[in-house]
Amino acid sequence: MKRQGFIKGSAILLAMVLITKILGLLYKIPLTNLLGGTGMGYFASAFSVFTPVFAIVVSGIPSTMARLTAENYALERFSNMRHTKRTAFFLFTIISAAAAAVMILTSDFLSRNVVGEPNTKYALMCVAPSIIFCTIMSVERGYCEGLQNMIPTAVSEVIETLFKLILGLGFAYGLMYHISDMYDKTGMIFGTAYENSRQAASAALPFIAAAAILGSSIASAIACLYILISGKIKGDSVTKQMLQRDTITDPTGATAKKLVVCCLPIALISVIMTFANMIDMLTVNPCIKTAMKASPHTFDSLLSDKLTADMLPNFIYGSYIGLAVTVFGLVPTITAMFGKSILPSLAESCAKNDKKAMQSGLTKMLIVTSIIAIPAGMGIAVLSEPILRFLFGGRETEIQVCIMPMSILGIAVIFLAIATPCFAILQTLGKPHKAIIIMLAGGIIKLFLNIILIRQPIINISGAAISTLVSEVFICVLSVRSVCKMTDLKPKVSEIFVKPTYAAIMCSVTAILSHETLTKIAHLQINHRFVTLFSIGIGSTMYFFCLYLLCETPKNIVNYIFSKKKSAKPLKF
Repeated sequence: MKRQGFIKGSAILLAMVLITKILGLLYKIPLTNLLGGTGMGYFASAFSVFTPVFAIVVSGIPSTMARLTAENYALERFSNMRHTKRTAFFLFTIISAAAAAVMILTSDFLSRNVVGEPNTKYALMCVAPSIIFCTIMSVERGYCEGLQNMIPTAVSEVIETLFKLILGLGFAYGLMYHISDMYDKTGMIFGTAYENSRQAASAALPFIAAAAILGSSIASAIACLYILISGKIKGDSVTKQMLQRDTITDPTGATAKKLVVCCLPIALISVIMTFANMIDMLTVNPCIKTAMKASPHTFDSLLSDKLTADMLPNFIYGSYIGLAVTVFGLVPTITAMFGKSILPSLAESCAKNDKKAMQSGLTKMLIVTSIIAIPAGMGIAVLSEPILRFLFGGRETEIQVCIMPMSILGIAVIFLAIATPCFAILQTLGKPHKAIIIMLAGGIIKLFLNIILIRQPIINISGAAISTLVSEVFICVLSVRSVCKMTDLKPKVSEIFVKPTYAAIMCSVTAILSHETLTKIAHLQINHRFVTLFSIGIGSTMYFFCLYLLCETPKNIVNYIFSKKKSAKPLKF
């Protein structure tokens, strides 16, 4: 098993994220076009219930396993390292199986009383088994990450996303054609008769959404099988001689208690982070209904024969989650990999009490995160409409709903992307309660702003995006401040924030001017997707050019990558 440093580990995880996000978009875009705003409402509502359960059971496992594995490895307690892994497998498999069973048995209650949409129960039942597979995968992934080997995580993520694309879309489209054929022959869908094809198509959406989710659960099972077989074949590079150096292991009960104690704060943080989606699920529909009552004519442009006033709140929520929030989540997922990559080395530095190494690693992480997050967020903000049309061109009404919210979320991306790896650091430093307090305060801010803003007809769904922006600014400032204070780190503000922001402004201006110029040249009949890609490319070129002139870090990275003798010159930040 090969160990990787921060740069190589981050590169592996970044490559994985880019591949999985491309595959994810290839999955999400056709699915959104198939289900529409209403169908995506069923899909998103099921995941809004599932995500907190997943967060409680699964989210703390990878970080905890990586941290404990890295600490045991640093202290050369190899027998205890393997003992911890075995205990984690047994403990978390039982917990996850119980959680999945409870979710299946209560799916009808949850769909009626939490979601408020009874037909969501099919999707809930299909997503529940994936908790078990993701738990088993998380133990193995965290173990490998603690040994500074990011390859098993990367490969299993790609396999999971690939099969999600194949099986999720395959099941969804397969069931759609089956239901269509069933209705053509009998005029019924699963025993219920419908007067016309429009009613039948609407009634089929919950089942199609559930079929897509079932494909995702099976994809998780396949990825789980891969990582277990791969771990068995390749091993962990721990030899018999290494095991014989220290044969003492902690008691199983003490190890299980330590795993739970370490996981619980991280799980609470993840639950609070998913609280934002729960807030939107619980507040958007009723607040949109209030806004419609106050000013019905504000929403007239969205109504049609296929979209009635009763369907509109769920449609707006599904559009916002399915389109705007999907794009919003791309960048933080990438920057979260920096926190994942730095966690093992940071845990080792903590175990050895090496503060200088900790500060060096944190500076690297903050600089690289800002270099990616700031231009990406600004780009989403200024090119929200072109990006939506590029990804979801067949859904004009949904795009109309999401243009302004996504522009606002673009700015929020910057702060969320920087804050996300900071939470992993706070957990590693043994101060997860700080992250819990920060996230909880941010969630309360979002809740109050959602209720106040979405109810205003002129703001409506944009209120959800504004509340997200305000809460993420608050969370980012406090999380970065906490990390710096705990490690006595004096951040290089100019290198980390000022220079990347200036380069990102130049990037955004160049991109929007390029897009507007090419769009106005109508007689060339240029495809709008090409225009968007070209504008992003020109903007990115300007960004990296400005960044290379302004910052020392990009030069060091470039020199490191292309240097023939990398070991001779260490990478400096």
